[in-house]
Amino acid sequence: MALAVVGGAVLSGFFQQVFVKLDSQEIKDFISGKKRTGELLNKLETTLIYVHAVFDDAEEKQISNLAVRQWLTKLKEVVLDAEDLLDEIKTEALSRKMEAEFGSSTSTNKTTIDSKIEKILERLGFVAKQKDAFHLKAGCKHRISQTLPSTSVVEGSDVYGRDKDKETIIKLLLSNDVTGSKIGVVPVFGMGGIGKTTLAQLVFNDDAVKGHFNLRAWVCVSEVFDVVKITQTLYGSVTSQNCDITDLNMLQVKLKEVLTRKKFLFVLDDVWNENYNDWDVLRRPFESGVRGSKIIVTTRNKGVASMMGTRPTHHLMQMLEEDCWLVFAKHAFENESGFVDPNQELIGRQIVSKCKGLPLAAKSLGGLLRSESNLEEWKNILQSDIWELSDTKSGILPALWLSYQYLSPHLKRCFGYCSIFPKDYKFRKSELVLLWMAEDLLQPNRMKMMEEVGEKYFDDLVSRSFFQYSPYNSFIMHDLISDLAKFVSGKFCIRLEDICSLDDVTKARHFSYLESYDVDFQRFDTLYEAKYLRTFLVGYSLPTVRCDLLLKLQCLRVLKLQGHHMKELPDSVSNLKHLRYLNLCWTSIEKLPDKIGSLCNLQTLLLSECKDLAELPATLSRLINLRHLDITGTKIKSMPLHMGKLKDLQTLGGEFALDKRTGRNIVELKGFQQLRGTLHISGLHNIVHAKDALEAKMDDKKHLSEVTLKWDGCGDDSQKDNAVLRNLQPHTNLEVLTIERYGGTTFPSWLGDDSFSNLGSLRLEDCRYCFSMPPLGQLPFLRRLEIEGLNGVELIGSEFYGETKPAFRSLEYLRFQWMQEWQEWSFAGRIGGEGGDFPNLRELSVKFCPKLTGKLQLDCFPRLELLTLWSVNIESLASWQECDECHIELPCLRELQTMNCRNLIGFVGGGVLLAPKLTVLSMFGCKNLWSLPEEMHISLPSVRFIYVENCEEFEGFPRESELLSLRQLRISECPYFLGFRNGGRLMMPKLTSLKFCRCEKLRTLPEEMLISLPCLQSLSIQECKEFESFPEECNLPSLENLKILDCPNFLGFPHGGLHVPNLTKIDMRECEKLSSLPADMHSLVPSLEFLSISYCPELESFPEGGLPAKLELLKIGGCKKLIANRMQWGLQRLTSLRRLGVGFFECEDVIESFPEEGLLPATLTSLSVSGILNLKVIDGNELRHLISLKKLRIFFCPQLQRLPDEGLPISLSLLEIWDCNLLTPRCQRETGEDWPKIAHIPNIMIDQKKI
Repeated sequence: MALAVVGGAVLSGFFQQVFVKLDSQEIKDFISGKKRTGELLNKLETTLIYVHAVFDDAEEKQISNLAVRQWLTKLKEVVLDAEDLLDEIKTEALSRKMEAEFGSSTSTNKTTIDSKIEKILERLGFVAKQKDAFHLKAGCKHRISQTLPSTSVVEGSDVYGRDKDKETIIKLLLSNDVTGSKIGVVPVFGMGGIGKTTLAQLVFNDDAVKGHFNLRAWVCVSEVFDVVKITQTLYGSVTSQNCDITDLNMLQVKLKEVLTRKKFLFVLDDVWNENYNDWDVLRRPFESGVRGSKIIVTTRNKGVASMMGTRPTHHLMQMLEEDCWLVFAKHAFENESGFVDPNQELIGRQIVSKCKGLPLAAKSLGGLLRSESNLEEWKNILQSDIWELSDTKSGILPALWLSYQYLSPHLKRCFGYCSIFPKDYKFRKSELVLLWMAEDLLQPNRMKMMEEVGEKYFDDLVSRSFFQYSPYNSFIMHDLISDLAKFVSGKFCIRLEDICSLDDVTKARHFSYLESYDVDFQRFDTLYEAKYLRTFLVGYSLPTVRCDLLLKLQCLRVLKLQGHHMKELPDSVSNLKHLRYLNLCWTSIEKLPDKIGSLCNLQTLLLSECKDLAELPATLSRLINLRHLDITGTKIKSMPLHMGKLKDLQTLGGEFALDKRTGRNIVELKGFQQLRGTLHISGLHNIVHAKDALEAKMDDKKHLSEVTLKWDGCGDDSQKDNAVLRNLQPHTNLEVLTIERYGGTTFPSWLGDDSFSNLGSLRLEDCRYCFSMPPLGQLPFLRRLEIEGLNGVELIGSEFYGETKPAFRSLEYLRFQWMQEWQEWSFAGRIGGEGGDFPNLRELSVKFCPKLTGKLQLDCFPRLELLTLWSVNIESLASWQECDECHIELPCLRELQTMNCRNLIGFVGGGVLLAPKLTVLSMFGCKNLWSLPEEMHISLPSVRFIYVENCEEFEGFPRESELLSLRQLRISECPYFLGFRNGGRLMMPKLTSLKFCRCEKLRTLPEEMLISLPCLQSLSIQECKEFESFPEECNLPSLENLKILDCPNFLGFPHGGLHVPNLTKIDMRECEKLSSLPADMHSLVPSLEFLSISYCPELESFPEGGLPAKLELLKIGGCKKLIANRMQWGLQRLTSLRRLGVGFFECEDVIESFPEEGLLPATLTSLSVSGILNLKVIDGNELRHLISLKKLRIFFCPQLQRLPDEGLPISLSLLEIWDCNLLTPRCQRETGEDWPKIAHIPNIMIDQKKI
C-alpha cells in the first residue's frame, strides 16, 4: 500500500527504502505474534505517508526558505533513524538464520524494539506538526520552470570561445545529405549553463545559414514536450501568422503543406522529452521538406540526443578559462574605457577559476558584481559557495537545480551521496556502484543484478552530465555539480578537507578523507561522536584513526581504510552488524579475525595488495551475502573450507588457490553459480582425484568471461593433469582463457572446439610436456593467440589448423615465444594468400625459438601489419609458391623487426619483398646480413625509419638508394660498414635524423650524401674509431643538433667552415686529435645556443671571430690547452650567455685561482665549477659582480678551504657543494663558520642533501 503512495524526490528515496523494509518478509516474520510491535510499525508507516505527501512542495521551497530547509533536515534525520531501526530488525532475523545454519550464536541481546519505535514516532510526530507552519501543500509535484523561454535573438559580441563549435555545426548544416535520413537532426549536448542555447543562436543567425534555408523557426521546448504547442509555434514562425488551431491533425496537415519542397532549419531548444513516440508524432510533417533540411536539438540529456539525432552528437565542452574571463569581464565592468581595477581583476580571475569553464556561472557572477566598487564584496563572492548566493541574483542555481529536479527519486539520492567526494576527485564506476549498493540506494529489479541496476544509474547520471569522463577510465564532477551534491546532502555528509565539517557531527551519516590535504587532525576525535555514521571512507593513512573507537560506530555500512597503517583488525569488528562494504586494500594487515564471519550483511570485502596477508579466516563461509571478494596481491595460498556456501559471490579477484591440504576444495567452486568476470585457479596439481575437478561444474558458469588455470609445471602425473584439464571444461560463453604450466602431454578435445564461439583470446604458457598443438584454427572468433614455453613441440602442422577452412579466420594477433625445440612450421596443403588461412592476421611475433630454421612463408598472411622475429634461425622470408625469383606482396605491412636472427641472409632469397606501406625496418643482430634489399626505392617506397644494429657482415646500402620517405637512419655496431657504395645514387630528401655508432671502418661521410640531405636536423657520430673528417663541401641547411663522441681520430671540420645556419647544439667529447672548431662560427653557425666540449686535449682556442652571439650555454671540461687560454675565450662579448660549466679535470697545472678578473660575463644565471684539485680560495670580488646569478655549483674541489670573505651574490637561489671535504663542515646550517655567508640562499645542497 505504502509503496504505491510514495513518489518523488531526494527524500522520497529515503522514504522508499523505509517502505521497502516495512514491506519485507523479514519484518513481517519478526512482528508475527507481536501485536504491540505490529501496531507501532503500522503507525510509523501511516505517519511517514502523511509527511511524505508534502515533501515535494517542501523540497522546492527550501531553495528560498531557510526554515523549510531546516525542517527537511529534521525530517531526514528521523527517516534515516527509522531506516536504521528496520535494518536492525532485518539483521537480527538474518543472524538467527545464521545460527540455525552454522550452529553457533551470532545474535546479540537488544533493548526492546518497541521502545525504539516509540521514540522515533514521538520525534516524527513533532516534525509532522510543524509542517502546517510552512503552508506546505500535499501532492504538489515538480513545477514547471518559471524562467523566460529562449529566443533566437543573440548579441554576437557577447559570445566568446565558441568559434570552433560554431564552425563545426555550420558545416553539418550546410552539408548535402546524399545518404541517410532525409531530414538531418543535429543534437547539441552539454550540462546546464554550458552555452548550448547561445551556440544555437549564433548558428541560427549566421548569414550563410540564413541564405542556405528557405524557412527557419525557433522553438523553446523546455520541460513539457507539448506536440500541439510546438507545432503551433513552428507553423506560426514559418508563416509569420498567429496560430490558434488546437486540432493536431489540422495543424500537421497545414505545416506539411507549408514545408513541401522547402529546405528548412528548425531549432528545438532545451528538449527534455525521452518518449520516442512523442518525437515520432512531432516529426511526421517534417518529411515533406526537401533533402538537406536540418533540425538543431539542444539538450542536457545524452539519451535525448541519441534518440532524436541522425548526425553525430556535438558535445559542448567547458570554455577555456581566458574565454570565461572575457564573459565575466563583459558583465562585471560597465565602463567603456576598458580600464579594469587591478585588485578587482585579481579577485575576478579567481572567481572565474571557480566557474570551471561554465559561461552561465561567469555571466551570473559578473552580473552580481556589476558596478560594485567595494572590494570586500568581491572577496565575499570569491569565498562563498555559489549555492549560498540568492536565487534572485544568480541564474546558476535554477539552471542546475532544474537538471537535478528532473532526476528520478533513486537517482537523486545516489547523486546526493556523491557529495562524499571532494572537488576534482577522480572516481571509478565500479567502486561507486558498490558504495551505492552498500548504502541501500539501489532499487531492486527482478530482471537485473543489483550491480547492473547501479551501472544503469551511473550511466544515466553520465548522460545527464552530472558525471564527466576523465582519463584512465575514471570520472569527475564539475565543481558546480559537486557544490550541488553538497547542497543536496547538507550536514549529512562531512569531508575532513572541509574546514568546518567537524564542528557538528551529530547529524553526519557519511564521512570521507580521500585527498591528501593539510588538515587539522586534532579535531578528528569529535568524529567518534557521530554515532549514526554510515560511511567512513579513507583513501590515505590517518595517524589519528583509532580502530577501537571507530568500531563502536555500529551503524557503519561502509568502511574504507585503504592504505592505513594497521597490522590487525580487532575482534570488535563483529559489532558492525550493518557493515556491507569493507576495504582494507594496501594495508599491512597480517590476519583477519574469525569474528568477521558474523558480519552477515557484508557484500564487499576488498583486500588487494595486503602483501602480508597469508590466509583468510575459517569463518569466511558464513558471509552469506558476500558478493565481491578481492585478494589480488596477497600471500594467500589456499582457500578456507566451505567457500561454496558463498552462493551470491559475483567476483573473485586474485587466485582461488589450492595447496596440498586443500586440493579437495576445488569442489567448492560448484557453489559459485553467480560468479562472473574473472576466475583464476592456481595449484591445480594439488588435486588428488581428477573427478573432483568435474564436481566444480565449470561448464555451468555461464557468466564467467575470463578463466586462468594454473599448475606447477612439474609434470609428475601427466595423466591426472590431463584428466583435470578435461574436467575443467568451461562454459562456451568464455571470452579469455589462459592455461599455465600444465603438466599433461596433450590438450583435451574441448580446447579448439568450435562451440567456443565467444573465445577471443587464448594463452598457453609453459606447458612444457605437450608435444602437439590443439586444433586452435577451428575457433571461429579467436582474435588473439599467445603460445609460450611449449618445449615439447617440434613441428606445428595440420593438427594446429584443424578441419576448418580457412583456419584462424578471425585471428589478428599471433605470438610464439620460448619454444626451445620447435624446428618447423609447416604450411603443407594450406592455401596461401587471399582465401587461405590467417586471412585477418595483423601482427605476428616469433621470439626465442632457436631451432626454427628454413623459410617463413610470409604471403600466408595477406593482411600482416607488424612482423617481429627475435632469436630464430630462419634463413629468409619466402613465398608458399616455390620459385627462384618470386615476389612476396604484403600490402598492409607497416613494421618489420628482426633481432638475433643469425642465419638470416636476406628477405626473400632471389625475390623481392613488396611492402608499399612499410614504414619501420629494424635489423638487429643478423650476423649474415650484408646489405639491405636492392631496389628498395621500388619495393619499399614508404619506409621512414631504418635501424641496423650489430650486423657483423653489413657493409652498406645498395648502389641505388633513393629512399624518398626516409626520416631516421641509425647504423650501430656494424664493424664493416663503410658507408655508401661508390658511384651509387643517394637520395634521402626527407631524412631528419642520422646516427652512426661503433662503425669501426667508417672514415668519412660521402659528399653526395651530405648534399642530398636538405632536411637533416640531427647528426650523431659515436665511437667510430676510424672516423676522420667531414667532406669539404658540407652544407646542411636544416641541421639543429650535432654530436661527435669518442672518435679519437677525428681531425676537424672542412677548411671552409661548416655551413649550418640553423644549428643550435654541438656536443664534442673525447676527440683526442681535434685541434680546431669550425672556422667562422660566429657567422656560419649563427643560431648556436648550446656548446659542450670535453676531453679534447689538442683543442687550443675558439675560432677567430669568437663564438656565436646567441650562445646561451657553454660547457668545457678536461680540455687542458683550451682551459689554459681561457682569458682569450671572449665570454664578455657573449651577451646571451646564461649558463657556464667548467670542469678542470686533468688541468691542475694550468689553474691557480678562479675566477680571474674579467673572465665571467655579468649575464650568467648559472655557474658550475668542478675538478680544481689545488684551489684553496674563490675570488669573491669576481663573483659578486654576477648580479643575475641564481645557481652556483662547486664540485670536486678537495682543497677548497672556505667561501670568499666578500660573500656570495645576493641573487643566488641555489647553492650546491659536492665532494669538497674541507668546505662541507663550514657550510652546515647555523653551526658552520661560513653559514652567515650563505644563510640568505633559499636552497642549499651539501653532498646531495638539502640543509
